[in-house]
Amino acid sequence: MLRINTEIITGIALIFLAILFMFGSLFYKAWALILIVDYVLIAIGAGFILLGVWTMRNYVRETTEEPSHH
Repeated sequence: MLRINTEIITGIALIFLAILFMFGSLFYKAWALILIVDYVLIAIGAGFILLGVWTMRNYVRETTEEPSHH
């Protein structure tokens, strides 16, 4: 069974935060000046999601392997 881990939750939260900041930059000129930071947040969030998927795949692979009897 696959479970969601903290890296994926962090990535989703950062991407959601960046989308909120982008939406806010439509209304406030000061937020529009730091629009590049939103793209950095999206990139970091995507990195966290990829790290979470990679960690989850490695965890599932480690727990489902047959123990070797020597």
